[in-house]
Amino acid sequence: MSKFVANCVVMGVKSRPSQDGTRTYRTAMLYFEDDTTSLEASISDEHEHLYKLMEANKMKPCHLTVNLREFKGQRFIDVTGYSPLGAVSLPSASQ
Repeated sequence: MSKFVANCVVMGVKSRPSQDGTRTYRTAMLYFEDDTTSLEASISDEHEHLYKLMEANKMKPCHLTVNLREFKGQRFIDVTGYSPLGAVSLPSASQ
């Protein structure tokens, strides 16, 4: 597993339940201005607080920490850290 830190913009986040309803899969769409590419990264259950923070700060530049891992020949990108640049907007308590 490799750890990377990048500057990017979170374009959006989404969640969906698993087919059996036992888990929720969360993903973030990341945009990298340097080379105008985008990637989808997963957000694990143990980093659910990052999902809420990213949702509250969509379309704002940020520092992002991701792990790159491989499983059965497929590569996966997992968000493990998130820090918006500038003013931090936290989700309201009513959510």
